[in-house]
Amino acid sequence: MDQTESLPVLYIRARSHYDVGFSIGITFKGWIQDYMDTSNEFKQYRTFYNGKEGQRLVDQYMSTGRTSHSNIMSEIQGMADGAEVKFEELFLLQISSELKFCHLKEMFRRTDDKENGEKGCTDVLVNRKQCRIIGHNDDWTEDVSSRVYIVHVTIADEKERVIEQFVSFSYPGYLTGFCFGMNKSLVISLNSLSPKKANRTGVPLAILLRSLLACNTIEECSSAMESKPYGCAYGMNINIAAINGTNMCSMEVYPLQGKTEVKVRNVPLEGDVDEQCYFFHQNHYKHIAAEETGPCTGSKLRDKRTSEMPEPETVDDVKAILGDTEDGVEPVYRMPCASHYAPHVKTVATAVFSITERLLHVYRANPKLASAPCLTLPFL
Repeated sequence: MDQTESLPVLYIRARSHYDVGFSIGITFKGWIQDYMDTSNEFKQYRTFYNGKEGQRLVDQYMSTGRTSHSNIMSEIQGMADGAEVKFEELFLLQISSELKFCHLKEMFRRTDDKENGEKGCTDVLVNRKQCRIIGHNDDWTEDVSSRVYIVHVTIADEKERVIEQFVSFSYPGYLTGFCFGMNKSLVISLNSLSPKKANRTGVPLAILLRSLLACNTIEECSSAMESKPYGCAYGMNINIAAINGTNMCSMEVYPLQGKTEVKVRNVPLEGDVDEQCYFFHQNHYKHIAAEETGPCTGSKLRDKRTSEMPEPETVDDVKAILGDTEDGVEPVYRMPCASHYAPHVKTVATAVFSITERLLHVYRANPKLASAPCLTLPFL
């Protein structure tokens, strides 16, 4: 190993969502404040919010969030209090997908064809009888790479009855659930998508993703993302596997005014039907005929490369796909490089949920080359 790898894990046992947020905020206060002080994207969000149109829009998202998910809004408040930052500014991070991919373009009246979907991920789903896996590359930029962490959360009442329990990989200042995670029933990983329009009266995407950590079935996840009667504010790809069953799927979410289209592509267990028992997803819509912000060139290059590789059958096969650097323009495993389609994006972490073994392996280096993961956690 030619570099030091680290990934802090914060264990929280709390009585309320507010206390969960406060514990995260006070523990990672320095990282959260530094990120908000230095991130050029966040500076754009703040500029947007300081304008009348921006404030009106953000206030609408806040209102919908409070009406639909008051407990999760209190978690954001707790994180803001713990990190000693303004709630309104921390909330801007929770609507970063809506802002970056949609509203900032509207605000600055951009007319260029530059794609917004540079940051993204790659997922490999394998549903074989002897090997059930979801593998995931989490791709972002250097300003979050050194500030990521895992939280292991238990929310219990006064009689110590567990209300929620989950594990989530997290970015500084963002709600849990915005990256890969798991609870006792489900494994969940995410790929960002870029619809052209947002549902301005819908529930912010990050809030609904946080709510998935309390779901026990794929059907519950689908219902949560539909979020009737409000709808979801933006789009996302959610890859889900049942831990105690055989169900596995790749779900796409597309925002419409006042409602949400949710389409599920099941990945059948090997031998159950005459369909392939594996699937790949990146950062473009594959199940829904969606209007996107651009041609999703980088995502489709990664998709093409994964489809050219041998069918995944083992954990090593999944690691080989996620660690592939063959494409010189948009490799599956991404490192900052001037010749790459997204030159500043890197794979921050690779998660391999080995459902058969009931283990989560997290790599901070290329999983294809690493002799061991940075961290291994047993399922809950």
